Amino acid sequence: MARTLNIIGPGRVGRTLGALLQRAQLCAVQDVLSAEVATAESAVAFIGAGRVVRKMGDLHAADVWLLTPPDTAIAPVAAALAATGRVHRNDTVFHCSGAQPSGVLEPLAKLGAHIASVHPLKSFADPAAAVTTFAGTHCAAEGDPISLALLTPWFEQLGAQVAVIDPAGKTLYHAASVLVCNDLTALMEAGLRAYAGAGLSRAAAQTMMEPLVRETLDNVFALGTTRALTGPVARGDADVVARQLAALNALDTRIADAYRALSQLALDLAQAQGGASAEALAAVAKALKNSNKNNML
Repeated sequence: MARTLNIIGPGRVGRTLGALLQRAQLCAVQDVLSAEVATAESAVAFIGAGRVVRKMGDLHAADVWLLTPPDTAIAPVAAALAATGRVHRNDTVFHCSGAQPSGVLEPLAKLGAHIASVHPLKSFADPAAAVTTFAGTHCAAEGDPISLALLTPWFEQLGAQVAVIDPAGKTLYHAASVLVCNDLTALMEAGLRAYAGAGLSRAAAQTMMEPLVRETLDNVFALGTTRALTGPVARGDADVVARQLAALNALDTRIADAYRALSQLALDLAQAQGGASAEALAAVAKALKNSNKNNML
């Protein structure tokens, strides 16, 4: 008989995983609880199984519990769930936050439950699409050995690649994920706004930048960041850097600040690359420093 699964906080991640686990017959989705009844109803419809529960006291006992509320709500939800007495010894309870360690589930561990976190390195903007593209997703997991012994094979059967990480480094791990995912999106928006400042429509700018962005990412993964770097910093062209910073400062100082910070990191890559002289790179560093001073006046 399949293990039963209760889901609390069935947002985009919770409903995606619920649907995947249910369809793979790894478990049977049982109760689905959300602060908003409509959210639970839509999750049950999406998953194709389970029943809507309106309050925590109405939850049935389950073998496995998936907690996917907003990150800051995981600890309060865990404490509230522990107080209901619905979680029993040897149950498995896990969350999917990249920012929170499994330790936030400690109130449930004190009841004898096995706790873990499994964070999929994936964008869940569209659950319907995420269900079809989940295979191949890398997941960072940490928790007690018994919970991981159950969850790791589950996720691997869904096509995921699971790596166990040290919870002590989880904040930096998640910050890295935010940089390369969420902040990359913000960087694309910064580029679109700069293109708009140059007179291009948003549609034209997106069409223009797409092959450039895709080729750059391909180069990063094929060659590594040092060899993939091109542009004025890599060439040591301090005059171009200074003029671009001045133009960006006039457009939006936040975008200029992003350009400056990223160019300072690009300097490290340019130095390792060795294509520009030390004098040229020193001039770039000076241009970046001077523009920062001017921006503070």
